[in-house]
Amino acid sequence: DNFALFVRCADGLGYFAEENNTKGTTGVNVKDRLDLPSTQEFQAALDNTNEVRKVQSALAVLQRVQPILQAPQLMRQHLENGRFSAAVKAYRRVLVVDDSCKIELLNVSKAKAAECAREARRDLEATLANRTVSANALLDAIRDLDELLELAVPKGDDKDDTKKGLFEVGGTKIAVRELPPSTACLKLQSAHIWALVKVAVEETEQSMMRIFEGESLTKVHGDGAPGTASVAAESKKGEEASLPSAADAASKNTAATAPLASRNRWKYDVLDARVIATIQAVDIAKEWLPRLLVVANTAYDAERRRAARMERRGIGAPPLHTDFPNAGFTFDVFVDTVTPAVAKLVEHVTFCSLGCSNQDSEEDTIRMSFGKETPDRLQAMLRAPLPSTQSSKCAKELAEFVETVNNCTQAIMAFIPVEQESSGKKSKNRTNEGLMKCLRSAEDSLITVEQRRCIYAFDVCARNCAMRASSNGVFDGDALLECVRNLAEELTRPEECSHEVEKGCELVVRRSCEGLANFVRDRGDSSRLRAVAECSDAIASRISDVVKEVAFLTHDGCEMLEEVLVEEVMALEAAMFEEFLDNVRETVLHCAKIGKSKKEKGPSTPTFPSYLSSSLLAIVRCRAQVERALGESTIRRSEGVTYQYLAMATAADGVVDSICTSLKERMSRLRGRKADRYANELQFLMNTLKAYLSEETMNMAENCRRLLTAKSGKGGSSGRTGGEGPEGMAVLEELERLGRVYVLCLQEQNQSI
Repeated sequence: DNFALFVRCADGLGYFAEENNTKGTTGVNVKDRLDLPSTQEFQAALDNTNEVRKVQSALAVLQRVQPILQAPQLMRQHLENGRFSAAVKAYRRVLVVDDSCKIELLNVSKAKAAECAREARRDLEATLANRTVSANALLDAIRDLDELLELAVPKGDDKDDTKKGLFEVGGTKIAVRELPPSTACLKLQSAHIWALVKVAVEETEQSMMRIFEGESLTKVHGDGAPGTASVAAESKKGEEASLPSAADAASKNTAATAPLASRNRWKYDVLDARVIATIQAVDIAKEWLPRLLVVANTAYDAERRRAARMERRGIGAPPLHTDFPNAGFTFDVFVDTVTPAVAKLVEHVTFCSLGCSNQDSEEDTIRMSFGKETPDRLQAMLRAPLPSTQSSKCAKELAEFVETVNNCTQAIMAFIPVEQESSGKKSKNRTNEGLMKCLRSAEDSLITVEQRRCIYAFDVCARNCAMRASSNGVFDGDALLECVRNLAEELTRPEECSHEVEKGCELVVRRSCEGLANFVRDRGDSSRLRAVAECSDAIASRISDVVKEVAFLTHDGCEMLEEVLVEEVMALEAAMFEEFLDNVRETVLHCAKIGKSKKEKGPSTPTFPSYLSSSLLAIVRCRAQVERALGESTIRRSEGVTYQYLAMATAADGVVDSICTSLKERMSRLRGRKADRYANELQFLMNTLKAYLSEETMNMAENCRRLLTAKSGKGGSSGRTGGEGPEGMAVLEELERLGRVYVLCLQEQNQSI
């Protein structure tokens, strides 16, 4: 019961003893005066108390070093779960143990943690060399490996190349531990893209040979290959459009045509396989170039940090293990490792999508990326330009490819290094000429395929417009306008295709005019007037709309287009309208013939002269034809007057000219009353048609009338001519009454004019 009190007293005795020894006091010690039996009685309890204190002290020490002792196990768990950042953080715990530490337990824990750190380093290096991980995973691995290298992990006994940090990708060996993690990652990933490009080229050549030997496209590429399903579907549509109709096929020998179709099947598959190869190559660029740029950006930031540290330490300072003196500039590494892969990729994409250039010069010849040892028939298909459907598919892919290469070229210019005096290194590449050359080649390929796209589009439009014009007599300017608008939405380099757009519009208009000419051939005047109406409408509105759209598309690159198109249409319009006017002249020439006059037997009922009736009827019919086809107010652009007026003026001149010619032929046989009657009728005709007669025709008619008046004997000294005086006015009024239908029609037209 008194053990606790005894312990305190024992402690006090010890204190007194120490105090006496300090003061040097002589005499009997206080402890000696006490009764010793109590001490012997509590000796066992005192021993237990000392053991407890030792255990408590040991537990306190173990509790303080617990994080260090648990570090290896935590690191192992984090590595198994892929948490490298947490593993690096756990490794930092053991760094408090110095190399001079005499505690074996701590040294063992530190050695195990170092082994886990070396394993983490190997795993991170393997991650840098892995082409299947994401870009974010690469950045995390670079960061964790940088932190691990800063902790100066002790070297182990690494025997194989992987443990020594040596990796081989595509035949290229890379020592990761001689480079900064970001630079090593950039080299490894660049080696992967070069290997992927070579594999893609080899697989493309193998697939072409398999197709040439008889295998189908689906069997060679499989349904899961990129672009296979869409390319096969579009190809099937194109083949169905190009194959003969069912009626034509039934009329032929199917036994003979079936083997022919199977023999030519490989040609279609080769063209589709070229499109698939283009899509796959573009997918490589779209996936890998942005990935490499992300890694290069990280490497450039690390390069700048190293340069800043070396600048602060000054010239002559001993290098650190994180300086990596053999590491090159990020710009040099990117240019030296990525440019060859991009160049090969551009060459492969260009050859697969184009086959051949649009020019025949040797300088513009497209280099074959594969297939140089293939049979001649296969080489011919590989070098052939793609059809319209496949070419449009490749144009979209090429546009994305050029955009990717352009972004890469522009971004890499930010990595050009700034020379540092402390580093003593100089960049061997000051320009990005290699990638710029690749970009120019890709741009040329894109321009070429878009030019072909324009050619194909306008060729299809020209065929359709020519078909509608020749069959229905329609100038389909809306189809041309729609074609230009579609190209405006699809083209990415329209200013480079201005020549093709201009020539394509001219082709469509020319084919439409030829179709209208074929439509009119072997048809009557109504067809000619319809063609004239279509041309007039095209000149008035449709061509101007097309020219505006082309100017917007090509940035005013086709200045003479409107003049050329209008000239082409006006040539057809002039030819058609002149043919119509010639037919009008020929018609009225027959209608205006004066028949033989019959001898009058006694009084007769006055009638309207038949030749005047047929002549005026021909003019009215001409007016109705033009009005039905062109309307009353349609103005002919070349002359500034309406088509209706021109047609009626031509008919009126023809009528008067024909009548005057007939009267002059009979002039010698006309006497008295007949001459006077013809003079009055001619005067009536002149009064009725005066709004349409030309000045020359009026003078000719006036001279003819004067001759008739002179023949009748009424043009004497009084100076009066036919149609003047009471008798002449009465005759004219009678003629107007008899021919009032014609007079009213022509006078109504005169008022409208």
